[in-house]
Amino acid sequence: MPGYVRADVRREQLLAAAREVLVRDGLESLTLRGVAGQAGVRLSTLQYIFASRSDLVRALAERTLQDAGLGQFQVGQGGLDAELRRRVDWFATRFLADPAIVELVRHEFVSQANRRDLEEGIEYPLGRPILSEAAPPFFAEIQDRGGEQYAISTADLVRMWMLAQMGLLFAFFQERDLDRYHHDALTFVDQIVGVARARPSRARPGSQHSAGEHSTGSDS
Repeated sequence: MPGYVRADVRREQLLAAAREVLVRDGLESLTLRGVAGQAGVRLSTLQYIFASRSDLVRALAERTLQDAGLGQFQVGQGGLDAELRRRVDWFATRFLADPAIVELVRHEFVSQANRRDLEEGIEYPLGRPILSEAAPPFFAEIQDRGGEQYAISTADLVRMWMLAQMGLLFAFFQERDLDRYHHDALTFVDQIVGVARARPSRARPGSQHSAGEHSTGSDS
């Protein structure tokens, strides 16, 4: 049929157009009509694939995070110092190097900062946070696989890491300087590692014990 485009092909075209709008105009300005115009299709054509803006935004966020490799970072057995440095390298060279990721994270950052109270809900693109959700299990896995115990609880280490990340991201959104982010993040890693004072644990690495059993403090 002349002019016919398969639904799966059209979906990819629309996601590509949505990414362009996201990077150019920001998530707050992304609309179905704007994406349809960017893709050169009728609004009804877009709505046949994505019935609502939330459907489109969720699909776009999932595709963007998948392409950036979120969730594919594998924790090794190097311990806190080595694994945090690997994480920072990954953030600086792959994750934040993607302008679409930067916009999604910026939206999350601004939404969290603008909350009037902790009970106020946040409309995340994926229905959940991108950055903060992964931090607790990430630190617990570092501890377990590295066979370490720390002078403070992993919950406290997570809090230090997230506070550092919030400050670093605030500076990055203003400067968009990846080299500066990389340098400053490694400086914070030195401080976190210094406070943690990692030492070998009697537990076998990879034993699947809980983080609370490995640390000297209690995790939440």
